[in-house]
Amino acid sequence: MSAALFHSLGASLLALLLLTWGGNLACQLLLRWSGLSAARIAAGADPQPAETTPPAKEPRVGRVIGDLERLTIAAGLLLGAWEVLVAVVALKSVARFKDLEEKLNAEYFLVGSLLSVMWAVIVTFAWRAYEARWGLDLAGRLPGL
Repeated sequence: MSAALFHSLGASLLALLLLTWGGNLACQLLLRWSGLSAARIAAGADPQPAETTPPAKEPRVGRVIGDLERLTIAAGLLLGAWEVLVAVVALKSVARFKDLEEKLNAEYFLVGSLLSVMWAVIVTFAWRAYEARWGLDLAGRLPGL
């Protein structure tokens, strides 16, 4: 296995992990640090199960949406299709339109979405730069990328 192929595979795996798990962790930390998570719990918008009852297994739809959002943005950026950013934000806004009427929900949505988009852009550009320098530079070799 050549060094360039090793670097490309390693950078791709790291980028995928950063886009998914890393993006979710970054959003959770920012929402906690900003106080928005605690405010939503206090307002009853994000209820926590009572400590006396075992926590119910809740679907992790928000995490899945975030992962898909960041992966879609990364794919769009890698293909040079910046309009993907607009499409992702528009889809999320339409899906959450009713929830955005309340200020706390709107702030939570906006902070999480902006960080998620910024995270995807930063990771994608870092991935592409690393891959161009030490990897196979697929973006430079393939037409249209």
